[in-house]
Amino acid sequence: MNAIKRVFAFCLFFQVIIYCSTGQNVSIYRQSDSLWYNKKKPLLAIGEVLVINMGVWAFDRYIADQDFAHVTPRSIQRNFKKGFVWDDDIIATNFISHPYHGSLYYNSARSNGFNFYQSIPFVVGGSLMWECFLETEPPSINDLIATTAGGTMFGEISYRISGLILNNSKRGVNRVIREIGAGLICPVREVNRVFSGAAWRQSDYNQDDDIPFELNIWAGCRMLKRKIGSGYSPFGELAVSFVYNPNRDECEQPYDWFSVNMILDAGKRSCNFRQMNVSALLWGRDVGNRRAGNWHFGVYQNFDYWDSPVKIYQRTPYRYSQVLAIAPGINYKTIEDKCVKADFTTLINAIGLGASGTDYFWVGERDYSFGSGLGAQIKLSLDFFDSALRFKVMANNSTLYTWKGYDPNRNLYLEHPNELNTQGDKGHVNFTAVEASVGYYSDKNWNMQFVSEFINRYTYYAYHPSRQYSAWSYALRVGYHL
Repeated sequence: MNAIKRVFAFCLFFQVIIYCSTGQNVSIYRQSDSLWYNKKKPLLAIGEVLVINMGVWAFDRYIADQDFAHVTPRSIQRNFKKGFVWDDDIIATNFISHPYHGSLYYNSARSNGFNFYQSIPFVVGGSLMWECFLETEPPSINDLIATTAGGTMFGEISYRISGLILNNSKRGVNRVIREIGAGLICPVREVNRVFSGAAWRQSDYNQDDDIPFELNIWAGCRMLKRKIGSGYSPFGELAVSFVYNPNRDECEQPYDWFSVNMILDAGKRSCNFRQMNVSALLWGRDVGNRRAGNWHFGVYQNFDYWDSPVKIYQRTPYRYSQVLAIAPGINYKTIEDKCVKADFTTLINAIGLGASGTDYFWVGERDYSFGSGLGAQIKLSLDFFDSALRFKVMANNSTLYTWKGYDPNRNLYLEHPNELNTQGDKGHVNFTAVEASVGYYSDKNWNMQFVSEFINRYTYYAYHPSRQYSAWSYALRVGYHL
């Protein structure tokens, strides 16, 4: 209970500091309608957070009839007495669903007049309310972190992408389609636009018309080799790549540049969200302009997620995610009139919360270990023949340490998940993902891409033999680019 009180006290202090901050400067490129046209509406923002939580809880309680939603005064009291634990949800719930849930909290504030930093405490508050009051299970420390860090990232990205779709100068069917599209990307913002009348209000000025972006959508086939000596498994594939402000012009505010890559695999018996990689610039400065190119130093927030679509001996060969990662790094970009255009980025990740699949820990729905650690990323893109031919290499290497293990003599099959309260198998994992691609991009907006990927997981266990898994895949894609 003392731990929960300390968390509440810290969050209250954090809320006061952020709320009192000014931070209203907006770059020329990115003029948010939330900051320029709306006054802060804290009561409305708080009310929306409450409605979101109560709406989700009511669905879980009265429609889905989930056991965890049958809350009582005694269960709330028990939560405060127990304090924060490491939960047993599947990796997709903890590292995809919770960040999305947090993005709804975030945009409750963001679309009601608050800037990036001022919106974060609303995510913390919404997550604390859910964890402590709306579940019978003890509050989860990993959920609080993932909902806050991932929710802030997903929230700001969805807010800015919806801004690219919206256009207050349009009318008729075009306007309706834009409002629906923005609502699918950022539903809370669209709800606020509908109730404020902004969804149909006309104006001749659209603040996001001049923001550049790159969008690629591919469909294709992937052949996956899941271990040495095995055959290849075929999968259909849908991939999306999006870069906001690719030239990094006037990066004065958080998320004035970001990139998103997502891959969905479909096999004979399953459809799997296989990969998601997001990187966003929090702060940056040009550190040198040379005749050959420009150097830019920045601090980034990174999110990564990999999930194997196949199993080996009923085990998943690799699962990996990092939801709270801050990375200083250098970007180098050649000037536009060069015959070969190069874009190179190297980052060093400090990982506050991550997770990796494990070979020995199976409790409840969890087959992975939480951890924290360090990592490095390298990205290189070379464009030839006026960007008609593009070669890319991306490499990610991370080491996660699981500090809080459990007595290896305990029988996990007899343990109650919430009573064990552990990060997983004590030890550390080294995760490596390397991807190389070559693509042809026509001037008529279609493209073709060949992708090769290698993934390796080597886990060192404190109380078990070490294990290693490797996987290779090759994909051929055809797509459309803007």
